[in-house]
Amino acid sequence: MRPVVESGRAPLSNKIVQEMLNLHIPYRIRMLCEALPRTPAQSDCDNQAFEAGVVSGRILLGFLGIGYDEKTKQIKKDRNHRKNGEGLTDDVKVRDVGGKYVEIATLSSEDSQTLCRFIYGANKACAHFTVGSDHKLNVPTFQQTVPIVIRLLGECLPTKTGLTKEG
Repeated sequence: MRPVVESGRAPLSNKIVQEMLNLHIPYRIRMLCEALPRTPAQSDCDNQAFEAGVVSGRILLGFLGIGYDEKTKQIKKDRNHRKNGEGLTDDVKVRDVGGKYVEIATLSSEDSQTLCRFIYGANKACAHFTVGSDHKLNVPTFQQTVPIVIRLLGECLPTKTGLTKEG
Protein backbone atom coordinates (compact mmCIF):
# COMPACT_ATOMS: atom_id res chain seq x y z
CA MET A 1 0.00 0.00 0.00
CA ARG A 2 1.21 3.51 -0.77
CA PRO A 3 -0.11 7.06 -0.48
CA VAL A 4 -1.82 8.95 -3.29
CA VAL A 5 -0.13 12.33 -3.70
CA GLU A 6 -1.70 15.66 -4.70
CA SER A 7 -1.05 15.07 -8.41
CA GLY A 8 -3.31 12.02 -8.25
CA ARG A 9 -0.41 9.64 -8.66
CA ALA A 10 0.52 6.86 -6.28
CA PRO A 11 4.28 6.71 -6.86
CA LEU A 12 5.96 3.37 -7.41
CA SER A 13 9.64 2.48 -7.13
CA ASN A 14 11.56 2.29 -10.41
CA LYS A 15 11.85 -1.46 -9.89
CA ILE A 16 8.07 -1.88 -9.60
CA VAL A 17 7.47 0.39 -12.61
CA GLN A 18 9.76 -1.81 -14.70
CA GLU A 19 8.01 -4.96 -13.43
CA MET A 20 4.64 -3.48 -14.40
CA LEU A 21 5.86 -2.45 -17.87
CA ASN A 22 7.88 -5.58 -18.62
CA LEU A 23 5.89 -8.30 -16.88
CA HIS A 24 2.44 -7.52 -15.51
CA ILE A 25 1.02 -5.36 -18.31
CA PRO A 26 2.31 -7.68 -21.08
CA TYR A 27 0.79 -10.63 -19.20
CA ARG A 28 -2.64 -8.97 -19.21
CA ILE A 29 -2.24 -8.07 -22.88
CA ARG A 30 -1.42 -11.69 -23.73
CA MET A 31 -4.53 -12.93 -21.91
CA LEU A 32 -6.62 -10.39 -23.82
CA CYS A 33 -5.10 -11.20 -27.22
CA GLU A 34 -4.87 -14.97 -26.81
CA ALA A 35 -8.61 -15.13 -26.18
CA LEU A 36 -9.35 -13.49 -29.53
CA PRO A 37 -8.71 -16.51 -31.81
CA ARG A 38 -10.68 -18.68 -29.36
CA THR A 39 -13.90 -16.83 -30.09
CA PRO A 40 -16.51 -17.97 -30.65
CA ALA A 41 -15.77 -20.57 -27.99
CA GLN A 42 -15.80 -24.22 -28.97
CA SER A 43 -14.98 -25.67 -25.54
CA ASP A 44 -14.90 -24.91 -21.83
CA CYS A 45 -11.22 -24.05 -22.23
CA ASP A 46 -12.12 -21.49 -24.89
CA ASN A 47 -14.78 -20.05 -22.58
CA GLN A 48 -12.24 -19.80 -19.77
CA ALA A 49 -9.76 -18.06 -22.06
CA PHE A 50 -12.50 -15.67 -23.18
CA GLU A 51 -13.44 -14.82 -19.61
CA ALA A 52 -9.78 -14.28 -18.65
CA GLY A 53 -9.38 -12.04 -21.71
CA VAL A 54 -12.48 -10.03 -20.84
CA VAL A 55 -11.36 -9.47 -17.25
CA SER A 56 -7.88 -8.49 -18.46
CA GLY A 57 -9.39 -6.02 -20.93
CA ARG A 58 -11.52 -4.49 -18.19
CA ILE A 59 -8.46 -4.22 -15.92
CA LEU A 60 -6.41 -2.57 -18.67
CA LEU A 61 -9.17 -0.05 -19.42
CA GLY A 62 -9.39 0.88 -15.72
CA PHE A 63 -5.59 1.20 -15.68
CA LEU A 64 -5.90 3.61 -18.65
CA GLY A 65 -8.52 5.68 -16.80
CA ILE A 66 -11.71 4.41 -18.45
CA GLY A 67 -14.68 3.16 -16.45
CA TYR A 68 -18.45 2.77 -16.79
CA ASP A 69 -21.08 5.08 -15.31
CA GLU A 70 -24.14 3.11 -14.21
CA LYS A 71 -26.32 6.26 -14.12
CA THR A 72 -25.57 7.61 -17.58
CA LYS A 73 -24.85 4.21 -19.19
CA GLN A 74 -21.72 5.71 -20.75
CA ILE A 75 -17.98 5.36 -20.29
CA LYS A 76 -16.45 7.78 -17.81
CA LYS A 77 -13.11 8.84 -16.44
CA ASP A 78 -11.80 6.36 -13.89
CA ARG A 79 -8.70 8.13 -12.64
CA ASN A 80 -9.02 7.85 -8.89
CA HIS A 81 -7.13 5.28 -6.88
CA ARG A 82 -9.34 3.44 -4.42
CA LYS A 83 -8.05 4.22 -0.95
CA ASN A 84 -8.41 2.39 2.31
CA GLY A 85 -9.37 4.12 5.57
CA GLU A 86 -5.80 5.34 6.01
CA GLY A 87 -5.69 6.97 2.54
CA LEU A 88 -3.44 4.29 1.05
CA THR A 89 -3.93 2.42 -2.22
CA ASP A 90 -2.68 -0.68 -3.98
CA ASP A 91 -4.25 0.36 -7.32
CA VAL A 92 -1.94 1.04 -10.25
CA LYS A 93 -2.93 3.55 -12.92
CA VAL A 94 -1.10 4.39 -16.14
CA ARG A 95 0.28 7.65 -14.72
CA ASP A 96 1.95 5.68 -11.92
CA VAL A 97 4.18 4.02 -14.54
CA GLY A 98 4.96 7.23 -16.43
CA GLY A 99 2.13 7.11 -18.97
CA LYS A 100 -0.93 9.24 -19.61
CA TYR A 101 -4.65 8.68 -19.28
CA VAL A 102 -6.90 8.19 -22.28
CA GLU A 103 -8.76 11.38 -23.08
CA ILE A 104 -12.28 10.03 -23.44
CA ALA A 105 -13.43 13.07 -25.42
CA THR A 106 -10.98 12.15 -28.21
CA LEU A 107 -12.44 8.67 -28.73
CA SER A 108 -14.66 8.17 -31.74
CA SER A 109 -18.34 7.61 -31.04
CA GLU A 110 -17.99 4.04 -32.29
CA ASP A 111 -15.03 3.31 -29.99
CA SER A 112 -16.85 4.87 -27.02
CA GLN A 113 -19.96 2.78 -27.67
CA THR A 114 -17.90 -0.40 -28.08
CA LEU A 115 -15.99 0.22 -24.84
CA CYS A 116 -19.25 1.03 -23.07
CA ARG A 117 -20.81 -2.29 -24.14
CA PHE A 118 -17.62 -4.13 -23.27
CA ILE A 119 -17.15 -2.73 -19.77
CA TYR A 120 -20.82 -3.12 -18.92
CA GLY A 121 -20.74 -6.68 -20.21
CA ALA A 122 -17.49 -7.47 -18.42
CA ASN A 123 -18.91 -6.18 -15.16
CA LYS A 124 -22.10 -8.21 -15.51
CA ALA A 125 -20.81 -11.38 -17.19
CA CYS A 126 -17.36 -11.87 -15.68
CA ALA A 127 -16.39 -9.53 -12.87
CA HIS A 128 -19.52 -10.03 -10.78
CA PHE A 129 -21.70 -13.08 -10.27
CA THR A 130 -25.03 -12.06 -11.84
CA VAL A 131 -28.16 -13.66 -13.19
CA GLY A 132 -30.62 -12.18 -15.69
CA SER A 133 -28.40 -9.14 -16.33
CA ASP A 134 -28.76 -9.21 -20.13
CA HIS A 135 -25.06 -8.25 -20.28
CA LYS A 136 -24.86 -8.46 -24.08
CA LEU A 137 -21.15 -9.29 -23.95
CA ASN A 138 -20.83 -11.03 -27.28
CA VAL A 139 -18.12 -12.11 -29.70
CA PRO A 140 -18.35 -9.04 -31.99
CA THR A 141 -18.04 -6.64 -29.04
CA PHE A 142 -15.01 -8.52 -27.74
CA GLN A 143 -13.42 -8.69 -31.20
CA GLN A 144 -13.95 -4.94 -31.67
CA THR A 145 -12.62 -4.10 -28.20
CA VAL A 146 -9.28 -5.91 -28.33
CA PRO A 147 -7.67 -3.69 -31.02
CA ILE A 148 -9.03 -0.56 -29.32
CA VAL A 149 -7.40 -1.53 -26.02
CA ILE A 150 -4.10 -2.40 -27.74
CA ARG A 151 -4.12 0.93 -29.62
CA LEU A 152 -4.88 2.92 -26.45
CA LEU A 153 -2.08 1.19 -24.56
CA GLY A 154 0.30 2.07 -27.38
CA GLU A 155 -0.81 5.70 -27.23
CA CYS A 156 -0.73 6.04 -23.44
CA LEU A 157 2.15 3.94 -22.10
CA PRO A 158 5.62 5.43 -21.94
CA THR A 159 7.42 4.85 -25.23
CA LYS A 160 10.31 2.89 -23.73
CA THR A 161 8.67 -0.24 -22.36
CA GLY A 162 9.20 -3.97 -22.69
CA LEU A 163 5.99 -4.22 -24.72
CA THR A 164 6.01 -5.42 -28.28
CA LYS A 165 3.18 -5.00 -30.77
CA GLU A 166 1.96 -8.44 -29.77
CA GLY A 167 2.13 -7.55 -26.07
